[in-house]
Amino acid sequence: MTIPSLLEEQARQAPDRVMIVYGDEKISYQAMHDRAGRVAGNLKAMGIQPGDKIAIMMDNCLEYLYCFLGFGRIGAVMVPINPALTPEEYAYVIRNSEARALVVRAEMLAQMGDVKSALPQLEHVFVAGAWPGGDTTPFEVLMKPVDLPPIVVDEQSDAALIYTSGTTGKPKGVILTHGNYIWDARAISKSNRLSGEDRFLCVLPLFHVNAQVVSVITPMMVFASIVLVGGAFNPFGILHLIEQYRITTMSAVPTIYGLLSRLPKAATADVSSIRFFVSGAAPMSEAIYEAVRRVFNKPLTMGYGLSEATCASAVADHEDPIRWNSSGPALRYTNIRIVDKSGKDLPVGEVGEILISGPTVMKGYYKNPEATAEVLRDGWLKTGDLGHFDQEGYLYIVDRVKDMIIRGGMNIYTAQVEQVIAAMPQVADVAVIGVEEPTWGQEVLAVVQLNPDQTLEEQEVVAYCKQHLAAFKCPRFVRFVDALPKTAIGKVRKHELIAKYGDIALKRRSRHS
Repeated sequence: MTIPSLLEEQARQAPDRVMIVYGDEKISYQAMHDRAGRVAGNLKAMGIQPGDKIAIMMDNCLEYLYCFLGFGRIGAVMVPINPALTPEEYAYVIRNSEARALVVRAEMLAQMGDVKSALPQLEHVFVAGAWPGGDTTPFEVLMKPVDLPPIVVDEQSDAALIYTSGTTGKPKGVILTHGNYIWDARAISKSNRLSGEDRFLCVLPLFHVNAQVVSVITPMMVFASIVLVGGAFNPFGILHLIEQYRITTMSAVPTIYGLLSRLPKAATADVSSIRFFVSGAAPMSEAIYEAVRRVFNKPLTMGYGLSEATCASAVADHEDPIRWNSSGPALRYTNIRIVDKSGKDLPVGEVGEILISGPTVMKGYYKNPEATAEVLRDGWLKTGDLGHFDQEGYLYIVDRVKDMIIRGGMNIYTAQVEQVIAAMPQVADVAVIGVEEPTWGQEVLAVVQLNPDQTLEEQEVVAYCKQHLAAFKCPRFVRFVDALPKTAIGKVRKHELIAKYGDIALKRRSRHS
């Protein structure tokens, strides 16, 4: 099964069932199939071939779904891009992916300037919303009536390139196949006994695999309805939507649940329709877990996964005893091992690196065989995460081998931030760490060593980063030192920096509370 064949089959079996609710519009499974098919047919008529990459840079909207669900029909590969990225960052993704086309909203294009001159490889720029003219094409052209093209992909065909960064800080394109998406959604749908009676609230951005898999493909598996939240994030609106549409489940990051539980109307909101909440993409604090349980009196389960294994690899069952700091057992069809540095399996309770195998593991990194070989070994994915199992098979994430920071569910790679700061002429050396922060989970702290006779202020570092990085990646705190602590071979002892500065955000919060 593939993404387009799943949509086609569900439309055949339940054509009039509501699939998407977006504002005042309700779209049936058949209507979604027809619209996604039009996008595919018109792209094919314009010369898009199997294997061609098409970048999408939009907030949540119907056009995003038409593309996500339609591209695969003709073998086109989706390249989702976070709209918050800087021109330097999104240009790299477009160039590295060799995208032939870009789909973008009009308001974002207005901020991008002459994108086709800057990125001449783009043969087509499709604009959703108010068409600005010029050498772009209105998205409506892709919605013209056209013969429905046959499905040309199978489970092994590439479906998407999901750009993520590793320890080098350079973004890498994770190649996910149609089979990856389908098997992950199939497993998730069985993990908590989802059905067509469920109504999902999609609050996470569609450029994120969590939204793509958990909030779109998974409900499609069981003929469920999806309420798509578009526009700027508004925590006040979420509780209203739960009441209005009788939402039964939603997937979000801990930061969102923390915000919801602190809303003035949280205690009186009608969330009786909710069967369970799901949290993922970032570690959950016990304080947020307890707040959600206390305020809403509904189960809150955790999941664990990474883009290299599509989305989720372990998900807790809301009907089982919930351990707030556990991601639950491995999903069906997924195998998880805990190993030591030599690759030897460790007994229950001992901490080691998490390895994953199964049909959700990526094909590899796009045009990067060296990086692929580092993490895919003998059929197993080396996650770079540390964890352990308990006697009941519950997985616990202890730490990350990689130096990734997760702020409000968004991944921030320290090496990328370090590279930007290191380019400043006043800087001799720099280390970036994550510090605990109660609202966002983590904040970014840069520890900077200056060159002799140089001076630099905290805000100068932050301002420089904002010129080269998305705002959410920029340091919240900057501290200056005479020398960074290092090992004998020159590696920064980040654990010493964390011990020294790890509570800096908590101290600042307590002073202002």
